[in-house]
Amino acid sequence: MHPDSDPLAAAQSALAGIIDGWLARRGVVSIEIARRWRGGAPTDEVGIRVTVERLLPPDQVPEGQLFPDHVDGVPVDVVEGSPPEPEG
Repeated sequence: MHPDSDPLAAAQSALAGIIDGWLARRGVVSIEIARRWRGGAPTDEVGIRVTVERLLPPDQVPEGQLFPDHVDGVPVDVVEGSPPEPEG
């Protein structure tokens, strides 16, 4: 990502190129553009957040299924979470 570029636009562009394939992966709950967190606090950095049902150590993730650290220079965070409950 070029330092003068808009971080949100860069994240949107990176996400558009990968979202369909990543959402099709088993265990993926959601993918979104979100503010990154470090040390329990939000930062000003924008990235792609992938929420999975169960977070595994990298050596236990099936080959070809490990998410990269960055996509087109945009950081990727993988977090564990539950699917949203339907409203009723």
